[in-house]
Amino acid sequence: DVELTFSLHLQIAPEDLLRLTAGDIPSATSFAPEFDHFNFSPRSIGDASHQTKTSFQDLGFVQRFRLQRQTLACFLLMVQKGYRDVPYHNWSHAFAVAHFTYLLLRTETAHNALNELESFALFVASLCHDIDHRGTTNAFQVQSRTPLAQLYSSEGSVLERHHFAQTISILNMEECNIFAWTIHCINLANLPFALSRMISTLCMECVYPIITTVISIFIYYRITKISVGFDSSIKHHRYLLLCLMMTSADLSDQTKDFRNSKAIAENIYKEFFSQGDLEKQMGNRPLEMMDRDRACVPKLQLEFMDTIAVPVFEQLLPESKNTYESMLFNRKCWLALDEILAEEKYPTLGLDYLKDTFLEKRVIKFFVSFQSSNANVSSKTDYDYDGLTDFKQRNILCNGCMINIILW
Repeated sequence: DVELTFSLHLQIAPEDLLRLTAGDIPSATSFAPEFDHFNFSPRSIGDASHQTKTSFQDLGFVQRFRLQRQTLACFLLMVQKGYRDVPYHNWSHAFAVAHFTYLLLRTETAHNALNELESFALFVASLCHDIDHRGTTNAFQVQSRTPLAQLYSSEGSVLERHHFAQTISILNMEECNIFAWTIHCINLANLPFALSRMISTLCMECVYPIITTVISIFIYYRITKISVGFDSSIKHHRYLLLCLMMTSADLSDQTKDFRNSKAIAENIYKEFFSQGDLEKQMGNRPLEMMDRDRACVPKLQLEFMDTIAVPVFEQLLPESKNTYESMLFNRKCWLALDEILAEEKYPTLGLDYLKDTFLEKRVIKFFVSFQSSNANVSSKTDYDYDGLTDFKQRNILCNGCMINIILW
């Protein structure tokens, strides 16, 4: 029933297909001058289907894997329709993850380390990794004995296995099979397994061992000076790199400017609190982060960043260093928000204060005044947050005069 329900609501309107196949494929920068920069916020774009098509072209996949225009358009529209209208795990999130993956795949490091098929599979996985997400966690699915949990009752994470199954369902449609030429001309026996592994990477239970393995390589080198670093000839090393890239893309909202990052956090906790409300109705006590009556978002954000996000971006590609620095800036902003709320005994339950633009300005000014009093890095003391409408200009200020004084 789950599979049937999913397939029935995926119907492509002819006008949508015509819109996506008409005309030449535009360049990436025609959508926005900053489109190919890590500081760009992809959520500022509309439905993003044209932009995703351009990404396939820009990465060389259209030519290398002989992607037919109509087939690619059908695939993109079906994937887009496969995402539900939930606050966070929606098509906008999928495109944000795919956009960050696109930027990583454009780097020299990724180009030299990964083969074309691995890059292609990673990009497809980034688009499909949360398809048909219900806005609830794996634990909720299992504890509530939902149809999904019963369908995927064997070992493995329920949601990630469902996302993979829906991806394969779409690819099995002849009109959507963007791997058709590749399967015919290249031995792709391991392709479904590769897609499955990359999507399953985003189960949080899988993230911890990957982070631990990657970091241990760097720590060993720093202590012994004996290089056991990345070796692209070792298949498992390439798999670890793919996992690291996939995980970082999934968390990339944490690296955008604080205003955008905070807005996305609000969407995440809307989903969490909705699940928490369901759990209460079922007579269960939700986790703190799912409970609107107990959760303090700034504290939870700091804990998540310190435990997961910061270690991931610290070990990411050399070309993405500015994303790590942006994340550190955002961490300082969350810390400043937490301190302001505590000092003024501001109500921290719920999400209303995340919409408070006056409080947002105070957070930025609080941080600037803090860094000005602790380091002589800039003579600018009045940070006109509203006045900096150009994202690039804002990002330069964040990554320049501010980031340099952060002690990590």
